[in-house]
Amino acid sequence: MLHSQTTSSELIDSDYLELLAANFVSVATRLVSVKLTSTVLASTLSARSPDNCMLWHPAYRKNHSTKLFIELLLSMFLRFFKGIIRLTTDPEPLEYTIYGKVEGSILVVTSLCGSQTSDGEYKTSYVKTVKDDALFVFGSLGSCGTNSVRIKGLSFSEKLILVCSLIKSGLRASVCLDSKIFDKVLLLLEWLSWSLDFQWLRNYYLERSLSETVKKYKIQKIGCLHEMHSYARVVWLVAKKFKAKRYTVQHAAFSDNKRWYVCFPDEMESGVELPDVIYVYSNRVSNVLKQNYKKTDLRLGCSARYAHWKNVDRSQKKGQYYLFVGALAGFDNDVLFGTLQRLLRDSTEAIPVMLRLHPFAKLSYGVRRWIRSSVDKGDICISKGGSPLIEDLENAIVVIGMSTTVLEEALLLGRPVVQLQHPDYREFIDIDGVEGVMKMDYRKLLLKNLIDVSSLKVDHMEMRKRLGLLNDIIDYKRLFAS
Repeated sequence: MLHSQTTSSELIDSDYLELLAANFVSVATRLVSVKLTSTVLASTLSARSPDNCMLWHPAYRKNHSTKLFIELLLSMFLRFFKGIIRLTTDPEPLEYTIYGKVEGSILVVTSLCGSQTSDGEYKTSYVKTVKDDALFVFGSLGSCGTNSVRIKGLSFSEKLILVCSLIKSGLRASVCLDSKIFDKVLLLLEWLSWSLDFQWLRNYYLERSLSETVKKYKIQKIGCLHEMHSYARVVWLVAKKFKAKRYTVQHAAFSDNKRWYVCFPDEMESGVELPDVIYVYSNRVSNVLKQNYKKTDLRLGCSARYAHWKNVDRSQKKGQYYLFVGALAGFDNDVLFGTLQRLLRDSTEAIPVMLRLHPFAKLSYGVRRWIRSSVDKGDICISKGGSPLIEDLENAIVVIGMSTTVLEEALLLGRPVVQLQHPDYREFIDIDGVEGVMKMDYRKLLLKNLIDVSSLKVDHMEMRKRLGLLNDIIDYKRLFAS
């Protein structure tokens, strides 16, 4: 068993490559036209997500430098070919829809985080809204509901000019960096991959369409479902441009390893904007953020995402199986299945296992084949699609996972958890110091460990505090209260 890591009181720890990436972005921003500024500041080198890019896992980078180089090189070529299609056609058209009555404030919602109801309203689980609350819903064609406005795509020549500008700025930025050549190459490959596949067009179109909307309706307050994710950075820049106040609410559990929160001085000087108001779950989060979000008003609140847990107490049900839960990130699922396969292979007795996967998880062919085979043999069971999470958790003896927030929700119900650890990867959730948690090296989990964990006492009240369940729920009206 690995010792529990203490939560850092500093959001910014000095990972050399992150600092270098911030410098890269700062230089690139100065080299592109103003209309590309928000796009660059929302790039993968600025909104640094360890979920999506292995560059931001320092241990992985150190232990697998050659592999990482090859992965980035192959990714660049693959995205180049995808980019050719996006350059010559418009295979993924976008749209936006405005709901409610726009009276000075509007909430930006990505269509992946909500859906239109049968009576024509648009609902998201992140912020509670009523019919007249103004929403700006942005997403792929056909995903934003009725009365949507299709966003006119750029012409071939316009896209070509922009991508050439991005490529040129990246090449010049890499030359300007004072660092090892290998590190420059890694950053440049990631930049070229991002530039060449034209996924940045999504944020470019968001900036353009949201700007038109804010100008048309003279909006004074803009909210966003996410804090500092890629598209949220575009939202904050649009708000700054039109002198609108910026609001958001912590949408998921926070940890200092969620690196997209981090903005270094170089990036701030280049134009990165932060929210004016963030509703956070606890003082624990506020104390970390306030060191770097000095001008942001950090208030306590409960996200609608977790509000349904407010009236749910510790479960008294007897567990029936060991619940293994996956996340969206590929490396998380690799660790989870490596652990599960090893556990079942080395055990001399049957282990009741239930597997619950993230709905958008992309599994390799080999893993999918292993799952089918294991289910057919009766070694594991799969949580049925649409099965309520609370039911799966209530029937679990122990919940096992790596970076999924389901571990936190299991603790809310009084279910002990095993948090798998891999020396190459950052931790994403903060359950350190909560009774009922065992941290285990993913290579060492045995049935005996699961039996031991099942007898742990769980401090579900501490988890309730960390997820903001003792605070008021932040609905649309409260979000824009002042």
